[in-house]
Amino acid sequence: MIIWIALMAITAMLGKTSIAENSGRTSADFLNIGVSARGASLGNALTSAANSVEAIYWNPAGMIFSDRAHLSFSHFDWLQDISYDFLGATYPVSEKIAVGIGAQYLGYGKIDGYDSEDNPTGEVGSTFDCAGSASIAYRVSDNISIGMSGKFVMISLAGTRGSAMAADLGFRYSADRFTIGLAASNLGEKLKFESDENNLPANIRGGFSIKPFGSALLASFEVKKELYGNLAIENGLEYNFDNRYFLRTGYDYSPDQLVKGFNKGVSVGIGAVLGPTQVDYAFTPGTGFSSESIHRFSISLQIGR
Repeated sequence: MIIWIALMAITAMLGKTSIAENSGRTSADFLNIGVSARGASLGNALTSAANSVEAIYWNPAGMIFSDRAHLSFSHFDWLQDISYDFLGATYPVSEKIAVGIGAQYLGYGKIDGYDSEDNPTGEVGSTFDCAGSASIAYRVSDNISIGMSGKFVMISLAGTRGSAMAADLGFRYSADRFTIGLAASNLGEKLKFESDENNLPANIRGGFSIKPFGSALLASFEVKKELYGNLAIENGLEYNFDNRYFLRTGYDYSPDQLVKGFNKGVSVGIGAVLGPTQVDYAFTPGTGFSSESIHRFSISLQIGR
């Protein structure tokens, strides 16, 4: 446990050093986009509340808190033909170990190409961002779990590709109605694209969730610091009826930004458990960053009994 805390502290110090040496530019910023409708509707405050498949992205330590295998898919469409998808699966190997795999894909749809004289050259193909990850969680005790993910990140622009390797670290402490979560994401090498190199959008998140009136209501709060960017304050509320029907709302705010960024501001959502399947929906109104509202959909299937 002491080793894990020390590792997190070293990560934070390395991040501060990197900021001083870097102009603030990052690549593969699609890694900042959350992967589930539940997470979006809770203002992205899921570091302490993520379970099962969604924990692959938010905090790999949370995978251990599901005793069933799960398969999950999430999708949303954005400006023009841009779309974002996530596919993941988790499996509890034992009471102490759970594993998971996940893939993120941001497609840019049809892009028209032009030469230096502004003449059309036809459609530009093979333009996308993607990442694949493999995760493991370990239960240290009844209350404490840790997790780690290794990921391969790639961006492709008209067939020219850049890539990098990265890792996520996670810690979670649960006690009755109170949970603490810590995570460090996208730590790794710079992404190389032709002759250019830029840092990945690394960040450190910490927060807590509480069920003040029993299992029906969940309140979540956390702070996220991008190592090469802004501070964000994220919080959400989730109310459930008999653990089958869910109402959610959240607020994601960056005090350092004068204009709201992507997926910032108020969000709302609903969810329902239908047998072994859970369906979730989230709505984020358009902001100063984009007039386009975002509709997210997620579906998760529980495998086995």
